[in-house]
Amino acid sequence: MNKNRSSNAADNSVDRQAPDHADPASAQPNSSGTGTSGAQVAGRPGTIHVPALQRMVALQHHGPLPWVQLRNAVYNNAVFRKMVGRIAPEATNGGLVQVYDRDGAIFGTGLLNTQSQVALRMLCHNTQTVDEEFLPMRLQSAMELRHHTLQLEKVTNAYRLVHAEGDGLPGLIVDRLGDYAVVELFALAMYLRRDRITKTLQNLLNLKEVLTRADEKIQNAEGFRLEKTFGPAGRQANFEAPNRLSTIITENTLRFQIDLTSGHKTGFFCDQRDNRLALTHFCHNAQVLDVCCYTGGFGIYAAKLGQAANVTAVDLDEESLALARRNANLNSIAPTVYQMVQADAFAYLRQMKQNSRSYDVIVLDPPKLVPTRLDFAEGRQKYFDLNKLALALVRPGGLLLTCSCSGLVDAVEFTSIIRGAARSAQRRVQILRQTGPGMDHPVATDYLEGGYLKCLWCRVF
Repeated sequence: MNKNRSSNAADNSVDRQAPDHADPASAQPNSSGTGTSGAQVAGRPGTIHVPALQRMVALQHHGPLPWVQLRNAVYNNAVFRKMVGRIAPEATNGGLVQVYDRDGAIFGTGLLNTQSQVALRMLCHNTQTVDEEFLPMRLQSAMELRHHTLQLEKVTNAYRLVHAEGDGLPGLIVDRLGDYAVVELFALAMYLRRDRITKTLQNLLNLKEVLTRADEKIQNAEGFRLEKTFGPAGRQANFEAPNRLSTIITENTLRFQIDLTSGHKTGFFCDQRDNRLALTHFCHNAQVLDVCCYTGGFGIYAAKLGQAANVTAVDLDEESLALARRNANLNSIAPTVYQMVQADAFAYLRQMKQNSRSYDVIVLDPPKLVPTRLDFAEGRQKYFDLNKLALALVRPGGLLLTCSCSGLVDAVEFTSIIRGAARSAQRRVQILRQTGPGMDHPVATDYLEGGYLKCLWCRVF
C-alpha cells in the first residue's frame, strides 16, 4: 500500500460533492457602493441561478469589496455553490467578497471561486474589515503559535506552520522542514497569492527555499495550473540528482531525511510527531510491525527510542523504503533490528497469518482510504479488512495503534469500524486512548472537518 496521505480536510473541492444550481435567476439587488477586489483577476464568475421560491431581499451594500448573497447560510468555513444566490458583477474568482445572508445581514468575508464546488471559503463570520493584509497577518499569527506558544523548535525543526482553516487560511498548507518550507495549495485564491505567500514566509523564517505544490485533481477542480510540479510522479531513482532536493530534519533527537521534491504531500508527516513519541513507551524488547511505514517514522522511533527487539517495516513504495533505510542508518539502527519488506499491506498481513506470526505492537497508518464521498463504502470496507487482519496478529495483551487520515470518516465511525473488526476477528479490544495530530494542527470551530486524523490505541486479547 502506498503511503499518500492527505494533509488535512483542506481539499474539499475534490472531497465534497454538491449539485449544480437550479434556475431561473432572480434580479440583481440594490447596491450603493461597488468597489473592486484586491486579488488578481482570475476570470469572471459564472452566473448562478436561484429558484423563484427562494428569492432574497434587496441589499444595502456599503464597503470596498464586491458582494455575494447566499440563499442558504450555514456557520461553516466552506460554502458550496448550491448555497450561493447572487454575485456582484465586478466580483472575480479568487477575490475577496463581502458575504450577506438571504435577509441582507452581513454573514462575513470570504474568498470566491464559482468554478469550485466550494464557491466561498470564509475568512470570518462577522462584520470586521478584511483586506489583502489578512494574508501576512495570519501567517505571522500562525508562526507565533508554533514558535512562542507551542515552542516547537525546542523539540523539532519540522512542523506544520499553516494548517489551512485552522489558521484562518483556507486552502493553504505550509510545512516547515528545516531550512525549507513546502507550500501545498488547495484553492485558487491561494494560488493567486502564492508569490506573496513565498515572500512572507521568507521574511518570517529566513528560509533557503519555498517549494509550492498542488495535486493535479485540485488544480483541475479549482481552475489553476502550476508552472512547476512536484510529487511522486516526477521521481528519479538518484537521490543526488541535481533537480531532486532533500534535507535532514531533527525530531525528538531523531534525524530524518526528507524528499522535498518527490515525496508524498509535503514530504514528511509532521502530524504524527506526538504519536510516534508516545508509541515508544510500549516498545521495550517488543516485536514491532509498522504497516504502511512510508519513510520509517513509527518504526524508527520504536527501534531507537523505544528499544524494540525487532521492527519490521512494510510499504509498497520502493522509494519510501529506500528513504526509510537511510533514516535507520542516520539514527545508527542496525539492519538486524530494523528490517524492511516491500509488499502490499493486505497481502502481507494475510501471509503473516498463514505463517502463524504474531507481534507485541502493530502500527497501522495507511493512506487516505476514503478520498471522496463516492469512495466511502469501499474505503470503509478497506479499513475494516485491514484492522481485522492486524488484530489477528497481535499477541494477547499487545498493542494495536490504528490510524485514519480520512476526513470523511469521523471518530465515531472509525471507532465503529474497529468495534466490528474486533468482533469479526474474535478478539477483545480495550481502547486505551484516542489521539489526533499535534497542536501545530489546530481545528477551527467553524470548520470541525479539519480534525481529520484519528488514532486509536487498542489493547488486544
